[in-house]
Amino acid sequence: MREILTQLNAVPGVVGSFVCGGGGELMVHAFPPLFDESIVRQASAAVADRNSGVRAAAGSFDLLDFRYNDGRIVVKPLSEAFLLLLCTKAINLQVLNISLNVAKGKLDALIAAAGQVFAAPASVQASAAKAVDGVLTLPACHIADSTVGSSFEQLGMGALNQTTAQQISNFYKAGAVKKLKLTSTASGISAIFPFMVVNENDAAYDGKIILCRAIEKKLKVGPGDHLTVEIP
Repeated sequence: MREILTQLNAVPGVVGSFVCGGGGELMVHAFPPLFDESIVRQASAAVADRNSGVRAAAGSFDLLDFRYNDGRIVVKPLSEAFLLLLCTKAINLQVLNISLNVAKGKLDALIAAAGQVFAAPASVQASAAKAVDGVLTLPACHIADSTVGSSFEQLGMGALNQTTAQQISNFYKAGAVKKLKLTSTASGISAIFPFMVVNENDAAYDGKIILCRAIEKKLKVGPGDHLTVEIP
């Protein structure tokens, strides 16, 4: 999906873009580094907020164009999500709309495919639902040494890649994941921890809970051990 957003960002006047799910969860974004991801996530939640008016308007219009003094925000409703673009005030909407219509078809297909994967009965979440009475169970893991890994290690946080964050949101029909209650299936030790979503595209982290050393120590778990995962 990020490749599609990158193509949209190449349209003159587009500053950045993101796709969010119907629950407000950020699925993917392509904004310049100066945009803090927490701000992007807040915008994602606002787009899908049932009280914001955007959802109601999106049901009646093919495109929403919000104009401000210094720029414009364009929202394109998708079948199961929303596409938002931050643009300069000089954006040519007719030119942009051509690219948006092409992008919509591609994004809808990718989101539908992702939903089928998460809903597959042979997946981890299906077996976990039987074993733990409807509570998702996922294995723990470490992230390879990197700048991202170092940052959440220092903060004492856990991490999810975007695929796993979406899996958890879909399982519990919830919005953005910020905190999780983790319980070791072996020791029974349980606690609530803050989580961050990282742009880690390695499929090896799909469907896994990335833990820092402090959380591992508290729960007495290691890579490969299973945890029940709940949204507190």
